[in-house]
This record gives sequence, C-alpha cells and structure tokens, in this order.
Amino acid sequence: MKNKQNAASGGLKTSSHADAELQHIERAIGQLRAMSQKPAGALNVDYWRERLTAVSGEHVLVPAQRRRIDALRKVLDSFSQPPGGPVSGGKRSTNRLWAKAA
Repeated sequence: MKNKQNAASGGLKTSSHADAELQHIERAIGQLRAMSQKPAGALNVDYWRERLTAVSGEHVLVPAQRRRIDALRKVLDSFSQPPGGPVSGGKRSTNRLWAKAA
C-alpha cells in the first residue's frame, strides 16, 4: 500500500510527516527569535530557509501547511532585515545542535 501512495504522489512524503517537520522548524525558529534578542545571537537563516524549501519539495502539502511555510519564511526574512539596516556579510552560525535534532 505504501508503494502505491508513493507512486501516486510522485515519491513525495506524506503531509503528516510534513507536519512533524514544520513543528520542529517552528520550535527552532521560536528559539532563534529568543536568541536574536541577545547581543551574541548569530542566526543561520539560510539553513532554516533550506529546511523549509526541503519540506516544500519533498512532501505532499495541504493549503494550511503552505501557509505555515509562507509565515515561517516571513519570520526568517525579518531576521535578515534588522531594524538598524541590512545584515552585513560577516559572522554566520551553523546551529549544529538544531540540525542534529532533526
């Protein structure tokens, strides 16, 4: 049965699996938001954008999940444009602990 579902969806993962991924990303971005308030908080926004792109491309998504992804991308965009001006191309963090948890 699983093979038929994968064949019908072009080999994409289920929307319920996408929910688990999105919940993880939402929790991580919430932590990143808290970290960004601290002076030493360096965010790897690109990594989390890539994770969202992977969820978009690897899963069958329902409209509500697409809206969640769009909302998360807007949050990440807000990290990229701090109130003081554009981000300099300096320090970049990898958030390795978050990557291992996924």
